[in-house]
Amino acid sequence: MTIGTALAMVYCGAAFGGSFLFMRVAAPDLPAPLFAFLRVGIGSLLILVVGGSGLLASCRRDWRGFAVLGVFMTGGPFLLFAAAEETITAGLGAVINATTPMWTVLILAAWMRQAPTAMRIAAVVVGFTGVAVIVGIDGLRIAPDAWVGVALATAAAASYGIGLTYIRRNMAGHEPMALAFGMLAAASVLLLPLALLTAGQAQPTLPSIAAVLGIATVSTAIAMPLLFQINHRVGPVATSTVTFINPIFGVLWGAVFLHEAVTPTLLGGGLLVFVALAMILNVRPGRLRRSPAS
Repeated sequence: MTIGTALAMVYCGAAFGGSFLFMRVAAPDLPAPLFAFLRVGIGSLLILVVGGSGLLASCRRDWRGFAVLGVFMTGGPFLLFAAAEETITAGLGAVINATTPMWTVLILAAWMRQAPTAMRIAAVVVGFTGVAVIVGIDGLRIAPDAWVGVALATAAAASYGIGLTYIRRNMAGHEPMALAFGMLAAASVLLLPLALLTAGQAQPTLPSIAAVLGIATVSTAIAMPLLFQINHRVGPVATSTVTFINPIFGVLWGAVFLHEAVTPTLLGGGLLVFVALAMILNVRPGRLRRSPAS
């Protein structure tokens, strides 16, 4: 693994962890379908501006594949997690989101007949334990009627595993920028009807507008191409471990911007998370190297 890949994974963890902050700020003012549509819509436009009109040709050639990614990598998970958070705690949602590597391992084994190694199984367990420590026991307390939310969040986590595996199996020939644009554009089309239906409920404010721009830029237009670049380099299982990093930065951003308390469990859980990443990526002392581009 190169230093560039490691830094890209940390950035994605920070950006996707920050998405929870953006969603929390915008939640009182914007309905979830509209917020999700604005995220993918603005994100796709920004990528198109940077990548050029050639991205449109790439989408036309493989529109079915991008439609699949629009369902399983953005549109579907965004809506499922938004609905789940109505009945479960944010802590439990973060833990369930961090099961994405587990689902990716299972999906790879069933779909591509790629049996997980003992090291990767152990790494997933260690990483999940680290996330659970970060969240803490209080974050796992849910209402008696929250099992529907648990099921929705679990489906969302599994959806990411399906999307990452689909990219590896069917769309490896596409560049990361094209993958990100095509997936977001497809999700925009899919979410547009729901966004129109709920637009009348919106009461935008300056903070919610800033949250939309932040999540569309930092957590989408920049982070998504990087995520697919990582997937191309190290595969779907290693890529899915970015979800282990998300809760760390989610807690940190909450402490910095929302004045939420940072407990000692963050340090202990964070250590376990990075141990898990090192195990899955087979990182050993002296093995990190600079990429030719750096």
